[in-house]
Formats: sequence, structure tokens, C-alpha cells
Amino acid sequence: MGCSQCVGLEQETQKWVKSDLAQYRRGKKGRTTTLLIQALLDLGVGGQTLLDIGGGLGVIQLELLKGGAATATSVEISSAYLEAARQEAARQDLGERIGWLHGDFVALAEDVPSADIVTLDRVVCCYPDYQELIGKSVVKAGKVYALVFPKDLWVIRQGLKLMNWIFKAQKSLYVA
Repeated sequence: MGCSQCVGLEQETQKWVKSDLAQYRRGKKGRTTTLLIQALLDLGVGGQTLLDIGGGLGVIQLELLKGGAATATSVEISSAYLEAARQEAARQDLGERIGWLHGDFVALAEDVPSADIVTLDRVVCCYPDYQELIGKSVVKAGKVYALVFPKDLWVIRQGLKLMNWIFKAQKSLYVA
């Protein structure tokens, strides 16, 4: 793990995986993830390669592979999400088309292959050094670099403060 916050993230994601997987299997992908996937499918992903940084369950990878992408590489810091993503990809017979890397993308960047499409879905906002993350990931994009991050709204800022207070009360190292 490349950052102390990442250790906290590992602890927290153990709790989130089952719920997220159940929602995905019920067809719920999250609004911004759905918009990102649709925008990329509209651009055309046929035969393209994907690098999905912080892809969690691999929803973007799975949907773009089903949409015609050739291969995907997943870089995921959470071992719980990485394992769930592997299992879900195998369940959908797509696992052989995905390369899996566990760890902090910034620390692994030199060893991560470039791709036609690079995605970071709600990753930049949670990373302690977003400039380094963007700097090291944007050079991996051959054609498309796609980012999603929360709107800067008062209610979101207050919600993040509440979440961080809860994480601190639970003695988690994670900071949203």
C-alpha cells in the first residue's frame, strides 16, 4: 500500500463488497458509473483495451468487455474488491480477458500497461495526492481518459465530513 489512507480503505472495503455485489447483480450500477459506461459505449469500444484504476467490483470492465472491448486491466487497492471482481468476471466468463493488479496505482504505475481507454470512477476524489495519480494515469491513455468525481455541493461536503467523523470514531485509517 502506497499511503496510510489506503490501509484504512482496505479495512472499510471488507464491509462494502457484499452489498455492492448484491446491488450489481440486481442491475444497479450507480448513476455516474452508468453514465460513464454509456458515454464510452457511445464512443465505441470495439477492439479497444481498457485500464480501469480503482475499479472496485469491475463493473466498468465487465460492461465494456460485453460491449466489445478486447481486454481490460484492473488496478485495485482493495483485496476484497479485487477478489470479488475476479469471481464476478469468472461468473460472467470474462475473467480470462482481464489482467489483475493489486495495489496502489501510483506505486505500480511503471509496471502498468497503457491502454486505449483509462477510467477512474470516483477515485481521484479519495486519493491523497490526486495530482500524482492524474499525472501517472493520464500518460497511460492512448485515446480516451475518463474521470468521474462527485459534484462539489454543500450536501456532499457535509456528508463527507459525517463519514469521516464515523470512520474516525470507528478508529479507521480511511479518510473520504
